[in-house]
Amino acid sequence: MYTDDALASVYQHYLTMEPYSQEDPHTYQLSAKVGSGQIKRVTTYSGIEILCSQVEYQQPYPTYFASETPIVELQFALSGERHVDISGEDYSLSIGQGALIFMHNFEAWFHPPAKELYTSFSLGIPIPLFNYAAAQLSTMNSLQFKQILGDRVFKPIVFQLDSRIQWMIDSLIAALNNNDRSCLLMEATALEILNRFMIQLFDISPLPAGFSREDIRRLYLAREIMEASMVDPPSLLCLSKQVGLNDFKLKKGFKALFGSTVFEHLRQVRLNQAMKLLLHQGNNVTEAAVTVGYNNISAFSQQFHRTFGVKPSEVKKIY
Repeated sequence: MYTDDALASVYQHYLTMEPYSQEDPHTYQLSAKVGSGQIKRVTTYSGIEILCSQVEYQQPYPTYFASETPIVELQFALSGERHVDISGEDYSLSIGQGALIFMHNFEAWFHPPAKELYTSFSLGIPIPLFNYAAAQLSTMNSLQFKQILGDRVFKPIVFQLDSRIQWMIDSLIAALNNNDRSCLLMEATALEILNRFMIQLFDISPLPAGFSREDIRRLYLAREIMEASMVDPPSLLCLSKQVGLNDFKLKKGFKALFGSTVFEHLRQVRLNQAMKLLLHQGNNVTEAAVTVGYNNISAFSQQFHRTFGVKPSEVKKIY
């Protein structure tokens, strides 16, 4: 397993400071003296740190932390609001937002909310992995960690969450709380989240000529609608009317922007959700298929096997 020892050391140090203590290799418990809850942690094969914090403090409990190690982290605010003073700069993330955070040689005071459940999710990204991904995406400019951070010690880039990212976060949180988790699937999901945020970071829009930024916004809306209505999706004609694009632009633009047709994307979203239901919710094959919008169980099983290389009836046996 590849691990960024410096990154892993930073997280281990932070998670074992007062008022937390390590209960097992993946669980860090908040002291009952100050509140309740815990932080779950898994380190993937490529060294990505996956963490979910679900805690409630009885009273204000500011904590101090400092590190010279360069850090790239994806953060997501799910409930409650925590304020952080990082080297004199005030930072907070609103519920429903995500941020790509760059830090180096920083000092921070963390101020979690009191008497309110605070839930956050984060991915710590090894610098070599980030630089590798950046080199693949930034074809016009060879941007790496140092160029993005410049002479600052802290730089956040805030994004809005779409339903696909929210689903992937939920999937990873469920896996963190499941002793039968599949680390391979967790790694794949974490990498997809990173990739989606980095595409936004570098503003990559692989669209043919004739598509405006407004067209792109409408295409993202089309994807959002399809993901939110996967059980009973609109037809292409209805979808084009909903987002204000003609049928030709919708089909051509969607394929160029997302790398698949509208209904290929819908199929993948359905199958991903079915995998989650089979793995973490205890659904049988028929229940999972019907829940995500399939009426033909045989067709569902064939597509599932073609996508994941395993029959849906064998998921629990393998993972």
